[in-house]
Amino acid sequence: MPIRVDADARRRHIVDAALNLIVAGGPSAATFRKVAAEARLNIGSVRHYFTDHEALVVAVATEVGDRMGRRLTRHPAAAAGDRPAAKRHLLRVLEELVPLDDERHREAVILMEIIAAARINPAFEPVVRQMAADLRQVLVDALAATGTPAPEHHAVHLAALISGLSLDAVTPHGSVDRATIRAVLEQQVAAL
Repeated sequence: MPIRVDADARRRHIVDAALNLIVAGGPSAATFRKVAAEARLNIGSVRHYFTDHEALVVAVATEVGDRMGRRLTRHPAAAAGDRPAAKRHLLRVLEELVPLDDERHREAVILMEIIAAARINPAFEPVVRQMAADLRQVLVDALAATGTPAPEHHAVHLAALISGLSLDAVTPHGSVDRATIRAVLEQQVAAL
């Protein structure tokens, strides 16, 4: 009798294996052969779920975005007109988007790797653009709740801050520690 495989669980297992490899060595490290070995599957199983390397990397980026989105939903927006609560909500949102723990650090590494790879591989560009648009919208919504004028403008500023802090936290470029990241975010929100 053939073994029944939960297709969704198998796909997630393959994506998790690719995620580990991308953290360790960037998108080029997530070859089908290495992913199959990491997932303890045969290469045909990986090919069954992903047509090519780019589709696998896009699936990893999408999974990271989904994880961030699920964490963000744990922070309901403040009631209308409650500016202090809205600013606390904005700070919680910002903290979910930067590498303040091991999980978010891994996610930041993956996003930085895929964003950089999108510069030369057009297959990654749509997912990177969508992540940027989603980030801006989350920030615009949180900023609008604080009553901040021109939230679209401030969202661009905060998105750049998040990117810069994340880059400095996951590379030797700045080696910014978690306490500094948190302090910078608190200062930015307090200044609104």
